[in-house]
Amino acid sequence: MGAEITYGGIYIGFGLLLTAALLFSAFLAWHLGWLARSDPRAVGGLGWVFFGFAMANLILSWIYFFAGPIVASALIAVCLGWAAWLVTAAK
Repeated sequence: MGAEITYGGIYIGFGLLLTAALLFSAFLAWHLGWLARSDPRAVGGLGWVFFGFAMANLILSWIYFFAGPIVASALIAVCLGWAAWLVTAAK
């Protein structure tokens, strides 16, 4: 279709896309954390969605990566699960 693409370009583009998605996810989780302090009901089930996303990330890290990303993914999943549980308990 007239475009020159390489596997390296696809790899870099996909990595940058995932980086942007993770940064957005981190910002959204941070914002919802502040919102949950004043009104836990406003957050609803989004905390559990973030926990599910973190668990999927942990599983993929376990399959495809090494110890560093696995440990980081596990810590993030634990923190998000704990936060989701606290918000649910506060309702």
